[in-house]
Amino acid sequence: MEWYHVWNAEYINHKQEHDSGVLEPEECLSCEICNPMNREIPVVFKKFWDALFKFEDTILMYNNVTLKGLLDLVSMDNREREDTIHKGKCRDIADRIIESIRYRQQPKMKEKGLRIIMVVIVRDCIEGDLENEVFDRLIGCPEIMKHGYILEDWDVENRFQKFWDWYNTILENEMKAIHVKKKAIKLFRDLLYEETEDLLRKGKVVELLLQIEYQNRCEADTQEGSDAWKRYISKVRQRFIDTKQFTREPEDPERDSPESYELEDSDGSIGYEIKIEDNIEWTVELLKRKIEEMGGRFTDKNIQRMWDH
Repeated sequence: MEWYHVWNAEYINHKQEHDSGVLEPEECLSCEICNPMNREIPVVFKKFWDALFKFEDTILMYNNVTLKGLLDLVSMDNREREDTIHKGKCRDIADRIIESIRYRQQPKMKEKGLRIIMVVIVRDCIEGDLENEVFDRLIGCPEIMKHGYILEDWDVENRFQKFWDWYNTILENEMKAIHVKKKAIKLFRDLLYEETEDLLRKGKVVELLLQIEYQNRCEADTQEGSDAWKRYISKVRQRFIDTKQFTREPEDPERDSPESYELEDSDGSIGYEIKIEDNIEWTVELLKRKIEEMGGRFTDKNIQRMWDH
């Protein structure tokens, strides 16, 4: 889990504020003091927690934020959960659940792996009563062991549809993709796991495009056709990178950390104080950008704390 150490440090600092008698410490979703369980634990939550423990045995403690998050997930339509798991309502809810949990140690699964597992638990274990089937299929799954997460078929299909809709927009001279061969989906799934530019090799992209049938296909044995195919391959490879394996749009702002780390005003906008130092107007955002340019990386909350002291 990418943000575990940040969250753990936040929790320790937050607890120290409680111990020091600070009346209004900074928000901490995993704090059991700020977010006490003020209701009887429902059976549906016990079922969720027991199932989650089978996949990630480092989970230690939950609180009212965790419970509320699960109830919000359960209240969603499954289609909406699947459509917004990478961007939107489902992701926001799942991120809050993940951040609200206390862990014994660094979790084995990635955050996106936990998001997917939570959706699977809600859909198949809670709504579908298919615990045994889910556990048999996913516990010890090689993909989870290797990558820290699993790609569910519905997720691959949703992402492939995004690829397919976009791919036809880049083809030239009335060339059109009309049919997908059976091997294409497997190749596409493999490419979704290749999350860095180094891993996303051109050869794998070529193999994927060869598993698609075309109308008015240009042939690679002419200079014009060869140049066109080089453009297609380059654009497809770049699209995987720009959309983070078709989980976002290229123009979407980067979201490396959960939304709860953003500093928002009451109207939902991001607001920053301005300070003047050596005749330069500094904002938290400018400070953050300068730190990143020098190779450092901090969340908005980390920088705000340094700024205030």
